[in-house]
Formats: sequence, C-alpha cells, structure tokens
Amino acid sequence: MTVKIASVGGGRWARVLAAAAEKTGAMQIVSGYSRTAETREEFAAATGARPVATLEEVLADPEIEGLLIVTSHRTHREMIEAAAAAGKHVFVEKPLTLTVADGRAAVDAAAAAGIVLQVGHQRRRLPAHRAMRRLLDDGSIGDIQLLEANHSLPNGFLMPEKAWRWNEAESPLGSMTSLGIHQIENFHYLAGPIARVAARTRHGREFSIDEATGLLLEFASGAIGTLVSSFFTPWDIRLNIHGTDGSAYAHHDGARLDFQVRGDREAAGRELPEVDPEVEQLAEFAAAIRGETRPEVGGEEGLTVVAVLQAAVESVRGGGFVEVATT
Repeated sequence: MTVKIASVGGGRWARVLAAAAEKTGAMQIVSGYSRTAETREEFAAATGARPVATLEEVLADPEIEGLLIVTSHRTHREMIEAAAAAGKHVFVEKPLTLTVADGRAAVDAAAAAGIVLQVGHQRRRLPAHRAMRRLLDDGSIGDIQLLEANHSLPNGFLMPEKAWRWNEAESPLGSMTSLGIHQIENFHYLAGPIARVAARTRHGREFSIDEATGLLLEFASGAIGTLVSSFFTPWDIRLNIHGTDGSAYAHHDGARLDFQVRGDREAAGRELPEVDPEVEQLAEFAAAIRGETRPEVGGEEGLTVVAVLQAAVESVRGGGFVEVATT
C-alpha cells in the first residue's frame, strides 16, 4: 500500500527527501506547501507534487496520511501539534525543536493523538556508524573511554544572505544546531546518554551566527567526549571511538571505517556496504504508518538530542558544566 504524503517546506532538503520518499516505492508525495508561491512552484516542478497555498489545506486533505516537515527549527512544535490535531503522521527534520519544553510538548501531542512521530537523524544509518555499533555489541572495542567528532562544512560561505539559518535564534551556537547535532545523536546511538555538557563558542565577527563551537561531554557511563563544529571551514566529518580493547574511526562522512586493536600501531580499513540513509529512514516511516514497526529515532530519541543542545547553550551563557535533562 502506497502511503500518501505532503511536504511542508519546499527548499533543497525538502526536494532531497521527496526524491528519497519516491525511491522507497512505499510512499507518494502528493502535495507540497511552502510559505512563498515561488518555492511552492519550484517544488512542484521538481517533484510533480500539487502546490498547496496553506498548511490548513494540507491538514484538511483526507488523502494525506503523513507530513514531511522540512521547515525552520522554530516552527516544528506548532506544526507537529497541528498535524497531531488533524491525525496526520509526522516525519520532522532534525532538530526536533530548539528547547526541551517545545520538544516535550510536541512529543506529548503526538502520543496523545496516536500518530507516528519520527525525527530525521539519519546519520546513525551510515555504514561506518552501523559497523561501529556492531563492534561495540561484539565486544571488540571494549569499555568506551573517549569519543571525538568534528562536523564542519564551508556552507556559511554559500548560504543566501536571507537564509533563516543566519538568524541566531534559529541557529544557537551556529553550526552546532544544524551540523554538530548529527554527531550528538550518533554519540547517543553508540555510547548511551550524555549526562553533562560544557560548551565554548567563537562568536560571529563578520557573520551573524557563531563561527565555531566546541563541546566537552560527560556520558552517563563515565566516558568523555569532544565535539567541534563550524560553518566556516573546509569539509571535515568524522567520528572516532576509543575503548579499552580497540578504536574505530569513521571517515569520509560515514562511508569508511578503520579499526585498530589494542597494541597495534595502525588501524586497518574494513569493507562496508553502500546505503542510502534517507531512503532507509523514509521506508521505515512508511512502515510505521502502516503499523509494521516503530521509528528507530522517534520523538523521545529526538528529545534527548535537544536536551544536550539546550544544555550547551546554557553552558555558553553561564560557564561550566550543565546537567542534561529532558524535563
């Protein structure tokens, strides 16, 4: 059975997700809503979806079973609550929200309405990160001691002047909200919950958002992690885990894995399968709507990431470590 979906948001990533949805073979993008007529028409031309002028029209359409919400971060709560009230399932791009209070309200609204709520943290599905999870599960890494990640891109030099990501309220800590948050979710996936965060950021000089942000993380297990992110450096996307028995290194944006056994001076590469994480997560969303599974990254999982981000923002303002709390 093909699940009928509407896209809420029509920008570049909305078109990427629409293409992935079609590739699942289980989902059809029927309509697309965006605030501006130009974006609606561009999305329609790229996807074949019917352009829709208002969100209310989308929510009132009995053909639509679910929404792909690909809009600015601060709109997520109200859109999820509106979708829940209309009985529409929701896939929302990360982050779920920007505050724990908004995230909890969105999660609770979805639960009360009985709708599926899935958050677009797809990078745990990349082959190197899945391989890391297997190495952890079979004991090859041993007790985790350290984690380190960098998620940086030169997108700040390419973003349009009026892009909403230039708004500090939409991008607290700069790229940490859009990029580094991927690795926060990966850290949860691989090493369990983060208990405390200390953060430092380089405030924007020529730019309206922070230029670089670093986090020092203490996990509930006692492991220590570091994460840095910037919109203003060359590409560098990597994640490393160091344990008592081995170290694993994810390179090339999760496409390559090197593994080093305790005692060895060098790591050795491992063959990995190719995957399409966007297609995989949307196929899961369609299956969840049909009642066949539950999302691997649902609302509660998305909320734990928001809690770390909020704690990091509080740390920058007040200094020192801040406890992570989802309430």
